Amino acid sequence: MHNKPLLKKKRAAIITNNLNCERHIQYYSTIEKYFKSNGWEIAENFDVDLVIVCGCGFHDMMYEKILPVFQQLQKNFFLEKNIIVMGCLAKTHELELEQSFKGKVINIHHEKMLDEAIGAGIPFEKISPNNIFRPHKECKIDKENQFFHIKVAQGCLRGCTFCVIKQAKGYLRSVPADDIAAQFQNAVNQGYRKIFLMGEDTFAYGIDLGTDIVKLVKRLIAIESDVELHFGSLHIRWLKEYAVELLALCKQGIIKQLHIGLQHVNDEMLKKMGRPMKFSEIYAIIRQLKKKCPQLYLGADIIVGFPGESEEMFQELVTFVKQDKCFDNIQHNGYSDVKGAPSFKFKNKNSPTVITGRWAYLNDCILGEKTAFNRDDESRNTDITFRLTHETDYTFCKDTFIDDIEIAVNSPGLKEAGLDVLREDKGDFGFQDCK
Repeated sequence: MHNKPLLKKKRAAIITNNLNCERHIQYYSTIEKYFKSNGWEIAENFDVDLVIVCGCGFHDMMYEKILPVFQQLQKNFFLEKNIIVMGCLAKTHELELEQSFKGKVINIHHEKMLDEAIGAGIPFEKISPNNIFRPHKECKIDKENQFFHIKVAQGCLRGCTFCVIKQAKGYLRSVPADDIAAQFQNAVNQGYRKIFLMGEDTFAYGIDLGTDIVKLVKRLIAIESDVELHFGSLHIRWLKEYAVELLALCKQGIIKQLHIGLQHVNDEMLKKMGRPMKFSEIYAIIRQLKKKCPQLYLGADIIVGFPGESEEMFQELVTFVKQDKCFDNIQHNGYSDVKGAPSFKFKNKNSPTVITGRWAYLNDCILGEKTAFNRDDESRNTDITFRLTHETDYTFCKDTFIDDIEIAVNSPGLKEAGLDVLREDKGDFGFQDCK
């Protein structure tokens, strides 16, 4: 009687170009969980059967950060048919990929194609997105300071003219409140007190379901009020819409962080960006929030060099940054003229040289006044907008989440959420037609 030889596990490498966007991190960490659940080994090199390129595509330089991956694989004679491009990049740079890439491209919401490609025993739709994840495996997990991430919605109202991510994520799709409440209860049961609510526009939550973000927050704090709620990006329109309710919640000390898509301070620029609001009215609300709630941590996104931005308009922005006492950090990006964005067809564009110069100048101003976004650890910051790309502008994703098997031991509620699939031993499903 001959012993049956042991099957060798299939190996996959998961590559990303963005370690900063929490929604993107959740996506590639869920892809990692998916492969592990299906019996695959995750590698940090290209000695693998399959390469997953999970790319952020919010501007062209993010696409350029991925090109070295293709070049390196080509040097290794790795078959292009065994490379799969996923993430927002699959849609935002669809045309570029069609022209230069012959492997498989899988858009967000079409992960069933991945199931078919690897013959998955556990389909992607059965893998619950990770709540506790880390951009890189060296991150330490400390419940006292670790965020428990909950996605409240995906997509947006699609009004901003500079954005291409809306093409990948689509129109707003809010997560049912019952599902969010279950994840929130899970966090509380595990001892987490810092809850990060995330989405492309968090305060747009519920418009498609006939509810709103304030009702959701009230439901969550009815479950447990001894928590901190930290909000991902929100459109400036909601500051005016929910000004009274927002102030009341912040004064209670429940809302600890808001990240506001400010984008500019000039009204003409805001209108061209698809955000027709008076900045003075918005900033008055922001000042009131900070005055009444000085411990509220405020972040902002800003774009420099948008089509039609004159030197005078840019100096308005500079003056604002120097004088502002409300925002604790600012993430500023140079305008990226991406083909899929409506602004690509706008006239009076600034040259790349002008945009780069303005970005660098504003960067110096921000660093002189407050904390610029993610500048405390340059070695981990892969999202600086204006910088020459190089061979290390991509990262292997491995150990990007806490193993749910360990959590489930003390948290029976996770089984109800479907995470017990990781307990099932489905063996080696393999990748058909690998190198």
